[in-house]
Amino acid sequence: MFRKKYKVKGNDVDDFMVMRTSAYQTYIYSILDSFLFEKGYTKKKLGHLKIGLQQCKEEFTYQKQLMFTQDFFLNIEFLNVEEDIPKTNIKSRFFNSNNELCAISNTELYWFDYTSKKIIAPPKGIFGGF
Repeated sequence: MFRKKYKVKGNDVDDFMVMRTSAYQTYIYSILDSFLFEKGYTKKKLGHLKIGLQQCKEEFTYQKQLMFTQDFFLNIEFLNVEEDIPKTNIKSRFFNSNNELCAISNTELYWFDYTSKKIIAPPKGIFGGF
């Protein structure tokens, strides 16, 4: 599991000051980028290797809305971490500052090789320790 703290910003909300679905998705990819960076896979390195992640499927379940200026934290959990399987399932949980569950996202991602235009297994060692 990987965790990071955020704050709902003005461009994340709709006219009713409720966080939009697209903002939830942005934060999921932001924490995923942070995780990859800590593992040594920066955007520049992934670009050099000509590999990346492609979203396949995403499902959201909302328990409670996050509002403008509200602090929250996001946990991501990798559900299948076998290095020979190209599909990566991620469960993302959004919690408010009172530690109340606000939203859950189940995301299915694939590693994609841009040179061969094929789905590939994730880089070796990327999920070590999970």
